[in-house]
Amino acid sequence: MSGNDEQIGPGIPSFPLTRGLMFVLLGFSLFPIVWIMLTSIKTELNIFSIPPQVFVRPDFTSYAKFLGLGTRSALPFIWNSLFIAVVTTVLTLLISSLAAYAFSRYRFRWSGHLLVLMLATRLLPPVTAVVPLYLVFRYLGILDTKLILIMVYTALNIPFATWLMKAFFDGIPKDLEEAAALDGCGALRTLARVTFPLASSGIAATSIFVFLLAWNEFMFAFMLTSVNVRTMPVRLAETIGEMQVFWQDMATLATLIMLPALLVGFFMQRYLIRALTAGAVK
Repeated sequence: MSGNDEQIGPGIPSFPLTRGLMFVLLGFSLFPIVWIMLTSIKTELNIFSIPPQVFVRPDFTSYAKFLGLGTRSALPFIWNSLFIAVVTTVLTLLISSLAAYAFSRYRFRWSGHLLVLMLATRLLPPVTAVVPLYLVFRYLGILDTKLILIMVYTALNIPFATWLMKAFFDGIPKDLEEAAALDGCGALRTLARVTFPLASSGIAATSIFVFLLAWNEFMFAFMLTSVNVRTMPVRLAETIGEMQVFWQDMATLATLIMLPALLVGFFMQRYLIRALTAGAVK
């Protein structure tokens, strides 16, 4: 029996079996994404053909419609989603990183309880806050604006981002900050020159999660906006008509929603992998 066919240890499968299982899981995960992309370039006749057709002549009518400058263009919705997601990510990282650093480095009364209470706000279903927020924003006259979605998304993501960032700050030795202080660096300068660069992988991983949560959020965008600030998930829901479902349009918009997430994950994967494996090797 060759070395590749032997088990590595008790209960640990051989390498070929592990690799085969990984390919199966990869195919299972990628199949819906690939099928949606294929559906976006099929005509209605090809979509409902039996047996299903995989290789067809591509039809980019929906892409031309949504990425053009006509009345049905999706570019305004893409801009709304992108602007809101980017600003939300920046504000969330700015606030949560400072809060996480304070919880990590300083001990004050009720700090542990406050940290748990902050995370406990995520235990409530977000739908319970829709009606009160709607009434408050209507009274203030700021419904259907980017500002309200940025505020809501930032408030929702700060507890999660703070907990995540705290774990990365806990892994940074305090001796490095003390050495910087001995060299004359102030607190903010030490934070900017020493702590934040060392926690760059954690900041990148947190930014990915926050960006994706803000980019994909549907409920608040649907309830708190109507015309001016509709986002891509809301526009996607509009492809379900009263009498029929526009499958090609739905698949095209779903593909356009997935692409930024895939691009962010692709270009930031090295930081994400570094963050997930932090502390695994001493």
